[in-house]
Amino acid sequence: MTVTETTPLRINRETLRMVEICRMYYEKELTQAEIALSVGISRPAVSKILSDARKQGIVRIEVVSPMGSDEDLMAEFCKYFNVQAGIIIPTSAKEEKLVQRLLVSQAAGYIDNLLPEMKNVGLGWGETIGELTEKLQASITQASPDHKVCPVIGSAPFPIKSMQANELARLFSEKIGFTPQYLHAPAFPNARADKELFEDTFEFQTIYKLWSELDTVILSVDTYPVVPDQATAVRFGDKLKTGKAVGVIDTYFFDKNGNFIESEDDLVVRIPRDLIRNTERVIAIVGGTEKAEALRGALMTGLITDLIVDELTARATLKFHEDNL
Repeated sequence: MTVTETTPLRINRETLRMVEICRMYYEKELTQAEIALSVGISRPAVSKILSDARKQGIVRIEVVSPMGSDEDLMAEFCKYFNVQAGIIIPTSAKEEKLVQRLLVSQAAGYIDNLLPEMKNVGLGWGETIGELTEKLQASITQASPDHKVCPVIGSAPFPIKSMQANELARLFSEKIGFTPQYLHAPAFPNARADKELFEDTFEFQTIYKLWSELDTVILSVDTYPVVPDQATAVRFGDKLKTGKAVGVIDTYFFDKNGNFIESEDDLVVRIPRDLIRNTERVIAIVGGTEKAEALRGALMTGLITDLIVDELTARATLKFHEDNL
């Protein structure tokens, strides 16, 4: 990272403060919360200054992971899919838990670097998202009412912490200093009338408006069959089997070519796919070679813009893709 001061003729008080804040964040490695307390401004103001500094060329960032990142592999993903950025984590580790820890750690750092550019964040659920939430660096400032985190799906009907959407949104927003906005609804309503009744409420209209204003969505990708089951028998009957489902993202099931599997009984309280597609940045965090086929399918949907994946899974995914062209 390089912080470059502007030429003397262009320096003013605001520019000097911008340079000072950039040095505190990038060189002294203070958190945005600590900087806000030090200079007497809000955390969102710090975030905006850092973002403006990058746009104006005052800050030039070169990320060099201590474990490296395979640029050639990432270039392949950008060529074949809608991927625009991300991290491929080189590792020869075959121990699943170690790979997962490395994946989540790198994902947390990736998101932390993007915070200055984020305002409204939509959060999925699952084990990886839960671990990511725990790994994020904690903020010590009060939440900003202008920067929000919300679930993109209702809560699951089973007592698994990583699938309780509102709790994940609360913890995530607490860590990064944003304001949580909750979705008080089950992911899988019992009947169409229940779903329509909830979607007619002011609370849902508020969360729907926020969904349409998201700049970032963070999701994981799972294989099919998925564990725990996501009410698939009621929602799809045998359509997932006949449709050759390979994976799921935000409860949307798809085949190996990225075609979504539809059902009239697919009743879920969640963000619509078109709103995900219209979001500037959709980050997918995926680890484990057993997910290669599912990841290829997820990438083929065109929803994912940013990919964080371990090297072994990345190579397995590309091989599967090339074998199925």
